[in-house]
Amino acid sequence: MPWLSFSAIEHIKNIITADMTLFEFGSGGSTLFWASRVKHVISIEHDKLWHEKMKNEISNAGITNVDYYLIEAVNNPKLLRKDFLNPADYSSGDELYSGKDFEQYVKKIDELPDQSLDVIVIDGRARPSCILHSIPKLKPKGHLIIDNSDREYYLKPFQFGAKNWKQWDHYGPAPFTYGFTQTSILQKI
Repeated sequence: MPWLSFSAIEHIKNIITADMTLFEFGSGGSTLFWASRVKHVISIEHDKLWHEKMKNEISNAGITNVDYYLIEAVNNPKLLRKDFLNPADYSSGDELYSGKDFEQYVKKIDELPDQSLDVIVIDGRARPSCILHSIPKLKPKGHLIIDNSDREYYLKPFQFGAKNWKQWDHYGPAPFTYGFTQTSILQKI
């Protein structure tokens, strides 16, 4: 199950269909959830130990519609002076990843043709950078799902106006957490 707000999960169940292709930044229970509901999942993970665990789960479950990649951040001392709020800096706001460069992780999506994805889920590292690279990859009427969007800096650099996007913000509890979070679902018009 994705660690998205419960109301967002219900909304998503009404969006996704068995013929869709979905790209996911960050993996976990969500990867298994998507794999059981869409035609093809492309998932990337930055954490080596978690990637190994999930790779085993995917294999043991006999799931064959997931392309799963490990793309670890690389050390980059220049990032100590970069701004994680800037999508062009490929950095994370998490102190554990200070000085780590997520450019290769983010740019994995660039290997795909523009307007080729039905759904893109952003629930990993360097989220503003992931959003920047995801927008051209969405099909018309495609959906961009951004978890923890109550962190204003994720969406602030972007103009998701009503002319080009429909937006639903789902604030509330999420599975396996004690707090509340917001998941934003945006549809490209």
